[in-house]
Amino acid sequence: MRHIIPKNTQTIKLNFDVNEISSEDMPLESKKIAQDYLTSKTYNDEFDLIAATEDNQLIFGFEYLYKNQMRYIPELDPSVVYFSSAQLFREKIYKYKTELLKNSTIVIKMHENDIPLSKSMKQFETFFQFASSYIIMLNSSLEAFINKTIPIDYKYITQTGKEKNINWILKSAQFKTKIEEIIPDCTNKNFIKKFPKKYESIEELKNFRNELIHLSPKTDNTNTKYKEFYRKVIDFKYNESIYLVRDYINFHEENLIEECPCDQNFHFDINK
Repeated sequence: MRHIIPKNTQTIKLNFDVNEISSEDMPLESKKIAQDYLTSKTYNDEFDLIAATEDNQLIFGFEYLYKNQMRYIPELDPSVVYFSSAQLFREKIYKYKTELLKNSTIVIKMHENDIPLSKSMKQFETFFQFASSYIIMLNSSLEAFINKTIPIDYKYITQTGKEKNINWILKSAQFKTKIEEIIPDCTNKNFIKKFPKKYESIEELKNFRNELIHLSPKTDNTNTKYKEFYRKVIDFKYNESIYLVRDYINFHEENLIEECPCDQNFHFDINK
């Protein structure tokens, strides 16, 4: 999978050339508001900022005060940013896994060509860093997409008949409730019914992330308290999972996860 094109939270396609508009076309009142805003030293979130792109679109953004000057920062869709971040880690997971397993043979006595344990420890650390960061970012992409997809005026009726608004849904509703009940209801699209096997794998991804975040040592009388979980980390199907999340997101919002045509791949590499 090639690297992903970043997407703005909102985009307006124009049917005219912005460059043809001169400052003389702007009302005096608007000029004053703009000037006061640009010279202000405080944020005013009453206004939404937009800027024109080179391909004649308007994108939304926000201001940031830097060295007493206002800067314009495009507001990106976080679900796409998280997905792209997962890609950066994914590219090297299997490389480090292969090196780890190749060099981690059990020996009775160290031979001349065997690597020292300190190097094996570093290889497992690197593999685990990439794998855990990948899982966290990929799940963050999925959750950010689900949260942004729910309309702000949506009302959820609980099993006890209580009506809950968007603030309760975003803060208190379980992930399972959102993905299995709320999203199909508010989008009129049911990924779970159409792709039950894929959804089972998404559930596995979510459960794996929960175990990773809330990792607890075994309470048995043993000196190796994480070995069962670490085996799961080695065995997990990383390549398949990123396509599952892409398919889920694009099922609801077509081409939100879009590969760049430049054919370049970006990834982290600790060795470099």
